[in-house]
Amino acid sequence: MEDIPEHLKDLLHKIAKEQNFVDYEVAIKPISSGGANYTSWLYTASITEGARTLRLFAKVAAIGEKMRAQAPKMYDTERYCYTQLVHIYERLQEEHRVPPDQRLAFSPFYGCNPVRFQETIVLADLVAAGYEPYDRFRTIDLPYAETAITELAKMHAASMAYGKYHPEDFVEILDKVRFEWAMDDPGMKAYMENIISTATSNVNEENKAKFAKYFAEQDMKVFTALFKSSRREVLGHGDYRPSNLMHKILDDGKVDIKIVDLQTLQGGSPIIDLLYFIFTGSDEQFRAKYFDRLVEHYYSQLSAAMKRFNLNPQEIFSKEDFEQELKEKLPFGLTLATFILPLVTVETEHAPKVDENTDFEAFSIQKTNDLYKQRLNGVVNDYVKWGILK
Repeated sequence: MEDIPEHLKDLLHKIAKEQNFVDYEVAIKPISSGGANYTSWLYTASITEGARTLRLFAKVAAIGEKMRAQAPKMYDTERYCYTQLVHIYERLQEEHRVPPDQRLAFSPFYGCNPVRFQETIVLADLVAAGYEPYDRFRTIDLPYAETAITELAKMHAASMAYGKYHPEDFVEILDKVRFEWAMDDPGMKAYMENIISTATSNVNEENKAKFAKYFAEQDMKVFTALFKSSRREVLGHGDYRPSNLMHKILDDGKVDIKIVDLQTLQGGSPIIDLLYFIFTGSDEQFRAKYFDRLVEHYYSQLSAAMKRFNLNPQEIFSKEDFEQELKEKLPFGLTLATFILPLVTVETEHAPKVDENTDFEAFSIQKTNDLYKQRLNGVVNDYVKWGILK
């Protein structure tokens, strides 16, 4: 087990004892995310005793002081999600007798280390259970998209139920996980400037001036404030894209999805997660066919999930409120795509290398490719078509 952190070994031995292993062996293997994870070192592990094997997945903190100053709560947030929030949602689903096949389910959690610079989360190894990440270079297909949006609706409905039945606790949690954008940080400013400059240089000539004007007129502080505001604030995922989901195809052909990577959980508009997923996971041709359908699918699934918690959708988040908020938040899809598509499409060998010296400026990817240009211009074309870029 060379180059394996001692604190990870210690945590796995602790888990082994908690799971009633006695005379066992532990095997740990570092793995690569292929450019899909930028905050943690990743490992698979197995604990074996006789014919019994427990297969695990571990995330170990990788970033140092620079990026922690820009995003100080990410490890605390994910640990809170698995140690507390997941159980809160489970209790709410039990109390309201949500049918087992309609429940929100996360990856099983086995343990964590909260020590600063050793932060670790240990979960079930979903790959060993037949799940896999979606190929980030390939646009989503409809069955996958509808299933992912159904799971997102379940997550948002659980948050709405929490806010309805335990309002004081919910407000406290929102404050606990609140993500503050370090807009005045020099690294953050450089990151944003570089991303916008790279994007502008890749936008087709007929739309370049419109795109540049959009960002020149955008006040990022106003953007971040509106990003969070909502007629119905939820605990959203914050980075809801195919790279942060695991899926497998069941024997009946249906898709099963597990939501992972909860470091960016934050209070805000449910619309943001929806737009984030669609614009980071699809291309222009897919959206031309299915954008409206997915929007309708989200609200129908959200409404159904709210009813399972004995909530009245008209009272909690009506279709009228949803449609009005979608109209207000739709422009943010362009900003989200501009900042996230470089990471979604970057070739593995050109992905940012994360270490203790990494800050946000490191994510200003300069080595873009044809896929990035195609996806970005597809989003720009949508916003021209919708009259938002003009």
